[in-house]
Amino acid sequence: MATNRMFTITSESNTEREQSGECLQATSNELSMLWHQRYGHLNFKGLKTLHDKKMVIGLPELKGETIVCTDCLNGKQTRNPIPKQSNWRAVAVLELIHSDLCGPISPTSNTGKRYFMCFIDDFSRKGWAYLLANKSDTLYHFKIFKALVEKESEKNIKCLRTDRGGEYLR
Repeated sequence: MATNRMFTITSESNTEREQSGECLQATSNELSMLWHQRYGHLNFKGLKTLHDKKMVIGLPELKGETIVCTDCLNGKQTRNPIPKQSNWRAVAVLELIHSDLCGPISPTSNTGKRYFMCFIDDFSRKGWAYLLANKSDTLYHFKIFKALVEKESEKNIKCLRTDRGGEYLR
């Protein structure tokens, strides 16, 4: 990416194109599809707005709302859907603990807390929540939580699942 969020295009035969006067361009038999491609796959409602408000000189009235652009469809299919049910569940208390940190929250609490951290045991679905003043307090509160639940249940935490936010790293 170059300056102003623009991408540069390089080609092996770049010097030959410059000498022959060729350039990269979008071509299509359908006029609506041509303008759709020229404007970086802008939707047809946006193209209609450009035409109606006379924001582009020379833009013809387009009637291509029924055209399906395969490039746009492929661009919207970025990942597989999230499964509705978990593939694996814990079979004992503290075998898997889910954790997340939320914040900063505005307005702050009366005691100056701007974050909250929650822990949920996958087996029992029991939850714990801690209010934090700073994001850097996460590791300290995790140590308090760990000592509390391990002493209560007389078992050790085997796995902690987070969103990999980095809150537990120092």
